[in-house]
Amino acid sequence: MGQPFATLSEMAHALRSGTVSSKELVTAALADADRLDPLLGVYVSRFPEAALDAARRADALPAAARGPLHGLPLAVKDNFATVEGPATAQSPAHEPAWWHGEDAPAVGRLRAAGAVVLGKTTMAEYAMGRPDPAHAFPVPRNPWDPDRWTGGSSTGNGAGIASGLFLGAIGTDTSGSLRLPAALCGTTGLKPTYGLVEMDGCIPLSPSQDVAGPMGVSAQDCALLLAALTGRPYPRSAPAPEDVRGLRVGVPYELLDELSVTEDCRSAFVRALDQLRELGAEIREFPLPEFSELSGANGVIMLAEAFGEHGTRLAERWEAHGRAFRRLAALGALLPAHLYLSARRSAELATARLLIRMSGAEGVDVIATPTWPAAARPYHEEVMPGGELNLTGLWNPTGFPALALPMGATSTGLPLSLQLIGRAHSERTLLDVGVAYQTATTWHLRRADPDPERRPLPLPDPERDSTPFPSPAPSGDTDRIRSALTAAGLDPSPADLAAVHAMTTAFLQPAGQPAAR
Repeated sequence: MGQPFATLSEMAHALRSGTVSSKELVTAALADADRLDPLLGVYVSRFPEAALDAARRADALPAAARGPLHGLPLAVKDNFATVEGPATAQSPAHEPAWWHGEDAPAVGRLRAAGAVVLGKTTMAEYAMGRPDPAHAFPVPRNPWDPDRWTGGSSTGNGAGIASGLFLGAIGTDTSGSLRLPAALCGTTGLKPTYGLVEMDGCIPLSPSQDVAGPMGVSAQDCALLLAALTGRPYPRSAPAPEDVRGLRVGVPYELLDELSVTEDCRSAFVRALDQLRELGAEIREFPLPEFSELSGANGVIMLAEAFGEHGTRLAERWEAHGRAFRRLAALGALLPAHLYLSARRSAELATARLLIRMSGAEGVDVIATPTWPAAARPYHEEVMPGGELNLTGLWNPTGFPALALPMGATSTGLPLSLQLIGRAHSERTLLDVGVAYQTATTWHLRRADPDPERRPLPLPDPERDSTPFPSPAPSGDTDRIRSALTAAGLDPSPADLAAVHAMTTAFLQPAGQPAAR
């Protein structure tokens, strides 16, 4: 944005002090979107008239009537209902009448705290998969390199914050969908404890794992937004590095040996741990044998529940859905009920064991990992869903909160990210650590400066360009998959069948057990 404020928290102070008006901020944000959004694909829809009206009303309020987010322009992921327009979830098959003319409670809380909603941001269709080039929706582009993926599914939030189109947003997270865009775009994102933020008025993907949460420039920004979303104030108004002293930070070092963790990421992570150690934290090894079990459970639960939520509409309008989404959702139709129930039970037991280990004398207060094993990939080098080490998804079936924050950059300037995980309802601890870390570092203050004249490559078409799906599938497997999908009311094409077959290998082991990644 065209203002000299580095963070949402500083902008809030400027509004309170009268240094700037809400109308000025909103006007600048809308102008920046006019300039950059054709390149970055941040917004599905913008509400300029409504936002300017809200800004004028905010400026007219007396100081005593102003909330903690007074006059701040924010964005909302397009799976939340807003009064200004429908929640499309970036799908041509969306239902325009769903929550028509209403705000989701989470959006209403932001407005009640004084926020101004600029518009609805792009996302993966129904919060799962990748953009389909056959659709007319904007393509989300990473502001550090528009030929690269932003991370999903809160795609527009990550790109918009990193490029300064807005400094705060609300999104959702089912398998990393807040933390991954924060990681790949160089911003901060918090997945709160499951159930902490109300999910009514948000289109579901996997109801037992979906959470809503804030994204911002800094951990302090996320704390400000979380307080508004929950009505539970975060009391600290200034950084407090002493909060890290004596904190036990557990590191599952074995994960760093995975081949997909790049050397840049390893080095940045080690430096981040050194910084936490300098702040007074105790860094100790903490193996994570639950990793594969929880990662597999996340995938099985997400796919089964996604089909449960969206299967009827898929059967009625298969071709209207994007290829990435419909193929992933179709996997849910192949999962027997006993496997879904087994995954739920497995996640409960693994979470219980993990809690016992975290709470003992050799336990830890916080677990630290990279948020993602590498920087953002070019769209043309994207791997098949399930084919890359996912360091975020395993925390969704636990219900634990997790914070992603910038920890460095590659030699070409692409962001790298640190992930901190705590027990349920330990948001304050995570945010305190994040504030302390960001007091000692400046990675979160880097801003992308994309060239609005840049013309990135078109998205690869999965049926035309170098497809990641092997072919042909064995005829027996093809017939089995086709029969199962037909029995579920779905009508896949041969290309759909080949893709679904390939992804069953990535998500499920031959024995029918959850795969690690």
